[in-house]
Amino acid sequence: MKLRRLCALAFVPALYLASFTVHAEELGKYGNTWDIQEQDAIEMIQDRLSAMDKKGDLNKFWNEYRDRQLAGMENPKPVPGIEPVVEPQIRMYDPTYTYPDTVKDHLGNILVPAGTRINPLDYITLSKAIIFIDARDPKQLAYAKQRTEEHPRDKVVLVAGSFLKLDREWGRPVYYDQMGILTKKFGIERVPSVITQKGKQLQIEELKL
Repeated sequence: MKLRRLCALAFVPALYLASFTVHAEELGKYGNTWDIQEQDAIEMIQDRLSAMDKKGDLNKFWNEYRDRQLAGMENPKPVPGIEPVVEPQIRMYDPTYTYPDTVKDHLGNILVPAGTRINPLDYITLSKAIIFIDARDPKQLAYAKQRTEEHPRDKVVLVAGSFLKLDREWGRPVYYDQMGILTKKFGIERVPSVITQKGKQLQIEELKL
């Protein structure tokens, strides 16, 4: 009995499709019809590249693209809103994070209750200084170079200038604050600024050179 019902149910979609097809055929044809032809996206790109190659424009396109990318890496756009230090000052930054919502695992078990406060400095130590500078300023550049020579563990983060150029000249990694993520995080608006750990907080010192 179950098998018969399953067979009957299996025929329902087929019958529906057949009746729809017959009905469509009975409507006849009104006006001209054309087959739908849509060019594959990859084929379209290949055709355009082929056309550019025949015109001799393909090498020019790739060379210009490469030059733009390299120029962007060599001289990234300065982080907006950052100015030179006018008056030296020191302020403290508390990295404690409060979880607004409860964090659960895939089984629904509570990992972190809402309202939990966690300070990363309870678990890790910032053993080096982080120096934010504008590499277009010779004074800031000289300060960062001398400081990292005396304290090789310190890290230099640029808000403007070429980090790749300094990589080559100094022979050690120099970083760039991509999209201003770090300066926004720590509220840095003036450089040079130096971040160091003081107890369970971070000290942000703005230096007047």
